[in-house]
Amino acid sequence: MLSMLPKQLRDLSRLYREAARKADAETKQQLAAHVATLAQVAEARERMIAARQVDASQRDAIERHKTALALALSDKVRQTVRTLLAGPPAHGHGPSQIRAWRLRAEELRTTADEFAVPTAQEALRRAAANYEQLADNAEALLGQRPAPGQEKTG
Repeated sequence: MLSMLPKQLRDLSRLYREAARKADAETKQQLAAHVATLAQVAEARERMIAARQVDASQRDAIERHKTALALALSDKVRQTVRTLLAGPPAHGHGPSQIRAWRLRAEELRTTADEFAVPTAQEALRRAAANYEQLADNAEALLGQRPAPGQEKTG
């Protein structure tokens, strides 16, 4: 696996990018790091092939990326990519997605405070409320809390 050709590494990098588009924020960040590693190693190997010999800097570049490349090509990462490319999970609303929606709602509220135009503030706050509602509904589906409007009192 560590002796893959540059074209194979670039193809794999494209697959990882595609999978990252479907991933939650944390997985997206991890896949982005793997994409960068694959691209860097592909570039270093292309330079080695073009030069038809390996100089010390190219050898060092490959060695520096060897561990990251092994991680990027690990069975666990490949399984994650396969799962993401196969489609969303049945419920599609895991805890990390819920956190991402709540974070997005907070970002929108903060952005709204920076606007001087009341209609822009209103629109951003409505969008934030929609994200909060989405997160609340997803939590209710996962059984993490009662559905909105169905909380028991006293």
